[in-house]
Amino acid sequence: MTIRVTQLEKFRRWRDGVSPFDSEQGVIDTLSGAFTGNEYTWIGTAFHKIVEQGESAWDNGIVHTQGGYVYLNETQKDMAILYRETMPEAFHETRLSKQYPTNHGTVTVTGCADIIHGNVIRDIKTKYSAPVQQEYTDSCQWRFYLDIFDADRFAFDLFWFKNYNRDMGMDVSKLELKQLDPIPCLRYANMERDLRILLDDFMDWIDYRNLYELINDIKETPCSNHKQ
Repeated sequence: MTIRVTQLEKFRRWRDGVSPFDSEQGVIDTLSGAFTGNEYTWIGTAFHKIVEQGESAWDNGIVHTQGGYVYLNETQKDMAILYRETMPEAFHETRLSKQYPTNHGTVTVTGCADIIHGNVIRDIKTKYSAPVQQEYTDSCQWRFYLDIFDADRFAFDLFWFKNYNRDMGMDVSKLELKQLDPIPCLRYANMERDLRILLDDFMDWIDYRNLYELINDIKETPCSNHKQ
């Protein structure tokens, strides 16, 4: 039984009632693969592709993604390149997994780190409205990543496309892109206990809804789509 960290975070948000947009059906769609991405997903993927690949990802204002063409301006592209150049020895898109015991058997949790720079895991988030720091510090993502990758420090690096609205589609070339202060997250004494509680809650829900087929035989895949 394999679970992705992004799926556990989707479950946590629904369990905790983080927003009206976090529904049980949304969790199921994430598990089943029914959610295949949206404008936010692909804009984030495009920005991250430049961070990972540099100038080779840039095609005269266009970045090609599986979801279509994303249009960025040169200033936005240069911001991604500059961010990349501050960490010349970093590892990009690194996937790792770890097994955890639960009330319903052993599960494998897998996660993909955007950037590993020294002893710090960094995660790029593209935002389309003013971010709320607590949404990140409450997240289980950084906790699982620190545990899976055996690290002590994590940082969310936020890039805000100001005044975006969905009528723009995947053309953000006329928008200001602002890099915000990183949100640091540190390992703490009872972190592993908190992860086990979340996993047990998740597996209790899987068992109650009889959704085992959605977490059986999932193969680990290369990192690809970057969500906000």
